[in-house]
Amino acid sequence: MTAYQSIRVSLIDIPKGRLREIDGDWADCLSGMFLETGQKTPIDVIATEKRFTLVAGAHRLCAARLAKWKEIDARILSPASEQAADELRLHEILENIARKDFNALERCEAFFEMKRIYEALHPQTKNGGKRGNQHTGGQKRQMAIFAFCQSAAETTGLSDRSVRLAVQIWEGLAPASRERLKGTPFAVRQSDLKALSDLDEDTQSKVLDILVGPVPRAASIADALVILHGRKPLTAAERIFRTVSDSLVKLPKASRTVLFRNHKDEIIDLARREGWFNA
Repeated sequence: MTAYQSIRVSLIDIPKGRLREIDGDWADCLSGMFLETGQKTPIDVIATEKRFTLVAGAHRLCAARLAKWKEIDARILSPASEQAADELRLHEILENIARKDFNALERCEAFFEMKRIYEALHPQTKNGGKRGNQHTGGQKRQMAIFAFCQSAAETTGLSDRSVRLAVQIWEGLAPASRERLKGTPFAVRQSDLKALSDLDEDTQSKVLDILVGPVPRAASIADALVILHGRKPLTAAERIFRTVSDSLVKLPKASRTVLFRNHKDEIIDLARREGWFNA
């Protein structure tokens, strides 16, 4: 059962350990929108004695507080199972995925959490067979992972491959790396997270020292690895030169001819200055 009503903002608690941290700038912007057009979507809460605990809508709640609202529209969820905590956690995850509110790091954690919840709600899938029968156990484990990914893909509308990759990245990142990545530009790009998750824990730490230390010395995982190996990263001009050089040899002869013809004057000028015609 789900009930809708206006409840006092002061009676709502935000639990610790939420997947998505509150972005103060977005909450402030949302507060202005609330004052201008009102609240369009209710938050989700559960009743806890004389107070309420937030399930989904932390930014909307924060915006209401900034707007000095006394009350906010909410859906009061009524958990009706022994796995209530896991089901509410799943509700939080799906609500944010549906609204596309997660960055890449948060999405990876969300799918990892979905996997944990899936295993909690389907305990027969977690252990994967009796001890001593590794082949059978491994097969069952793979089937359980496949079942989870298929379920998550159907629930979220994302591909099975996207779900698997997100879980793989989160599992590959060391706990310390996950914390250091939060709030950085590298938490936004999944390609950066994948590159970092492929490294061992010690190398991840060293790379992050270069990227997010007091004085950052690189702007990408690739450049940080170059520095870590005692070399200098390429400049922007050097990267362009390497890209053009690598691409040029792959062009068909007719395409190279057109390219050279487009730069004919510059090429002839260089040939004269360096005496190519006198060789």
